[in-house]
Amino acid sequence: EGDLKLAGDCDTRYSKRIRRLEDVLYELLEDLKSTNPAAHGHAPQQTLIYGYTFTPLDSGRHAAAVEEFRTLFSLSDTNRVTDAGRGMVDVRSIATSKLEEYCRNLGANAKNVAVVSLGDEIRLPAPGAAMVDAFHKWLQSRGLKPADLDPAAGDWSQVSYSVNPELKKTKPGIFYWSKRFQYHHGIQTIKQRTDILRQHLPNAAVGANFSPHYPKEHMFLGEVFKWVTVFRESGMTLPWSEDYIWQVPVGTPQMNNINLDLFRAGLRHHPDRKIMYYVMPHMPNNTPSQWRRLFYGALGHGMKMVNLFEFRPVHVAYTENHVDEPEMYRMVLGSLRELGVFEDIIQAGQLRPAQAGLWFSETGDIWGDNHGSFPAAKRALYTAIRHQQIPLDFLVEQDATDGTLATYKTLYLTDAHVSLAASKKIADWVQAGGTLFATAGAGMFDELNRPNTILRELMGAQQTSLNEPEDRQITWLKQHLPFATPMDVVNVPGGQLLPVIGVRSHIRVKGGESLSTFQDGSTAIVARQSGKGRTLYCGFLPSLSYYYPAIPRRPVDRGASDDSMIHFLPTQFDAGAAKLIADVAGNIQRPVVCSEPLVESTIIESPQGVVIPLVNWSGHPVPNATVVVEADLAGKKVTLASGAPVKVERQGNRVTLTFDIDIADALIFRK
Repeated sequence: EGDLKLAGDCDTRYSKRIRRLEDVLYELLEDLKSTNPAAHGHAPQQTLIYGYTFTPLDSGRHAAAVEEFRTLFSLSDTNRVTDAGRGMVDVRSIATSKLEEYCRNLGANAKNVAVVSLGDEIRLPAPGAAMVDAFHKWLQSRGLKPADLDPAAGDWSQVSYSVNPELKKTKPGIFYWSKRFQYHHGIQTIKQRTDILRQHLPNAAVGANFSPHYPKEHMFLGEVFKWVTVFRESGMTLPWSEDYIWQVPVGTPQMNNINLDLFRAGLRHHPDRKIMYYVMPHMPNNTPSQWRRLFYGALGHGMKMVNLFEFRPVHVAYTENHVDEPEMYRMVLGSLRELGVFEDIIQAGQLRPAQAGLWFSETGDIWGDNHGSFPAAKRALYTAIRHQQIPLDFLVEQDATDGTLATYKTLYLTDAHVSLAASKKIADWVQAGGTLFATAGAGMFDELNRPNTILRELMGAQQTSLNEPEDRQITWLKQHLPFATPMDVVNVPGGQLLPVIGVRSHIRVKGGESLSTFQDGSTAIVARQSGKGRTLYCGFLPSLSYYYPAIPRRPVDRGASDDSMIHFLPTQFDAGAAKLIADVAGNIQRPVVCSEPLVESTIIESPQGVVIPLVNWSGHPVPNATVVVEADLAGKKVTLASGAPVKVERQGNRVTLTFDIDIADALIFRK
């Protein structure tokens, strides 16, 4: 009786299959039972795992099947406030003035809310021109005077609020401080909502999904005020983003981890807070092996809440982000069961701090330092550093001014603009023994776009011009780099030649030592000893040189198989560029070293034990891989999350482990 709901396939002509709608779930469950992809491990108990999935079609068999599916994957209901401390609510449509009333209406369920969403792919609020009085008060609270913004201003009535880019040339102080106020206003406005929610929902983390795709110049290089500062200032308490990196030809899906490392920088002073991340299993488009890499990569870079978004087939999906193939469900189930083995370490643990840092700043963002080839080069530099098996944190201006920088040995700088306050701290840090590595144009200007005399003197290099031809710029590594024509060549120490891609900095050596030259004999690399430390300035973008031989000339696609270009994993990197990038961190001990350097590792430590997630970005299995761990792991038993065998040799605080690694795994150390 009633309607008969049918499910057809997009390729019905070939599959010759039309099913009852309810059979889609029944057949999926049967496949998971018959293939048994999760023979090892157990269902996670502590990790919140969210996802939109099947809706019951009845109150009988299908409802029971939906519950069985949810239980199988440990899914929390994204629509159920009463879900025993795992509830999620979305308040994007509720005005700030109505939030308190909304929370009170939840009654006893308020304590069950674990996640509050303020929206999806949001921007932070921006002030209007009418807020000039608030702008003036904020400036005065920072001890600024009208002339600090505009030398011609005699009083505050002559200081306007404007983020018009035209002011960059005519009134840089007005532009810079207006942008700073815009950031401040956005954080404080969203914080009003967060404070109300935290007051009434005692167990809830408050956040919103940030898209890593825009603004375009910040793709997988999020704006600092939004991805770091808002969390440091408790504007929100739940960093949250997505791994849609297999939709854009940025270079390698490994660059997805930049999002998580930005969030980790945001939580630097809030170790009790968690990161939620969309690890998207959508198929077709993503693949099971790529999903596993991204899942283990996210765990290794700080994810503690998992969100699968649309975790259901196209026949019952709400968006285009569905999961159609049984292979993906098998991979997700097996990987989640492995997480169950070490989730207690993940939930209670923290990543071991690195000794190398990559610089991000609001000052650089304000002046648009991520333009042309610079964003691609910064993403490439990030992965190049990680390929040298160097642990890496992200540092911002506050970390320089509050003394955090002192705990690091090497700093990689790509921003052209660095505030004078931060520049002074960086110079002092180098004097005390730090090593600064700067790429083309880095550190040449201050927050008001004036020549940065502090860093120019520190590096012994004066930039006379920056050559960045419009027709030579690299936006997408996979799309543009293979077809790029080098602008020049650098003869690096050791006699190797590196291609110069996209940008060339013309410099005059002043107090430094010329180590390498361009083809015309002018200086390409400047070194300078300063106190106990040193600097190395490269007048080009060595990370683009590093990637240049690694990307084949193939059409860009958004294919759904591992051999498609969008899922291609580059491996044939330039050895000379790798050495240049690694040598400045030569005094940093690698706590984990794998025989295959493209197996990425991090160390997560907790009272329950230690876990080392391992992600294989080489594109092929690595039999008999050796991993050497330098840590005090005496008396700790070693296992792999996959349950595979591992050979263990100990010598003092050095542990050498031998095992096979396919896509990703995790070493677990417990007493």
